[in-house]
Amino acid sequence: MLGKIKNLISKNLYPISLYARQIAGTLILFIIARYLPVYDFGLFSSYKNIATFCFMFANLDFHNYILVSSKANVKQVKLKISLFLLNAIIVGILIAIGSSFFKLDSHILFCMVVIRTFFDGTFFLLILPYFQATKTFNSIAKINIVYAACISLIAVFSYIFKLSLYKFLMLNICLGLINFIQCSYFAKINYFMVFNHLKRFCEMIDKSIWAYIGVSIASFLYSQLSSLYVSTFLPKEQAALYFSAFTIASVIGLLIAAQVQKMMPDLINNTKENVEKILKKNLKVMLIITVGLLIFMLIFGKLLLLLLYGQSYYASAYWVLIMLMAGNICVAEAAVYGAYITASGNQKCKIPMQLEATLLTIIGLAVLHRFGIYGAALSFLIAGIYLSYKYTTFTIKLLNTKCNDENLKLRS
Repeated sequence: MLGKIKNLISKNLYPISLYARQIAGTLILFIIARYLPVYDFGLFSSYKNIATFCFMFANLDFHNYILVSSKANVKQVKLKISLFLLNAIIVGILIAIGSSFFKLDSHILFCMVVIRTFFDGTFFLLILPYFQATKTFNSIAKINIVYAACISLIAVFSYIFKLSLYKFLMLNICLGLINFIQCSYFAKINYFMVFNHLKRFCEMIDKSIWAYIGVSIASFLYSQLSSLYVSTFLPKEQAALYFSAFTIASVIGLLIAAQVQKMMPDLINNTKENVEKILKKNLKVMLIITVGLLIFMLIFGKLLLLLLYGQSYYASAYWVLIMLMAGNICVAEAAVYGAYITASGNQKCKIPMQLEATLLTIIGLAVLHRFGIYGAALSFLIAGIYLSYKYTTFTIKLLNTKCNDENLKLRS
């Protein structure tokens, strides 16, 4: 029995590590929300959301482009990773400099959040194709688990000693820098080679990247519009309320990432029969877990908000939590089917569907803005339902076409 459990954990170590990172990231927010003033927590959440949106330009779905365009060739993957990571660093510097032209409560705090966001999110995504191409998911899983444990300890340490937000961020940045050096060394990424052969590196980028850029921009606009609206137009106390629900609902986003990242290499150049099996298996797992989470939140959501944040104020985010959870379930279903759209080389077909969802979000915010954070959450949900429908029907059409093509090849 013990052997079976170890084998099960070993096979699913990567998804488990992503859950560990998400739980740790969520735990951090719960912990600092317990001792920070509501305004400070709202300020940090708003800056974090803005920085995440800005880093869209550092990773316009480039992690998928690196893997698919290189056809999982390890050497090509490593070369492209070095180029795109340097690009991400430059983008981060430009974001920090650009912030000086806007009126912010604290430019230093914003810059620190930008650096933390790069190490905590953008870097992990851009280094991931190496582990996908080499299929060494257990290696990145171990890195994820250690990182999750360390950031959790930093949060607990900050809570015990009531460290300021600045000191909390500085500790996170130090950890991120150590992890950056460690992963770069493990994957043997040579950043200096890019400077010496910049023209050669740029020539590796083909025009198919525009499809990934278009989809990523459209996707970010759809998924982040509601959050950006809350971050920029609503009072910081309302933002704190919205992001308290957003943080919990984002657990589903991690499940999407884990499922898609593991299934993507298997969907490239595979038969219709195998593709359908992979999609069905992953969709079943995803729906069982996410629907179960939604039911749990319907019953215990309000209590969970009270327990996690420790202030009765946050219990008012219950219905926002339910709407965001439901919206993320729709996005999760779309992501499973969307993985095949990407793997089959039809990435550009996502653009009009994402833009339609974005337009729906804008219309929703325009009509429902009087309802504040509830209008923002409902706009996200409506667009999520639409996107799920479009991705599902489009993938079914793709698979039917693939079946016809395979039959023609057999006959010939």
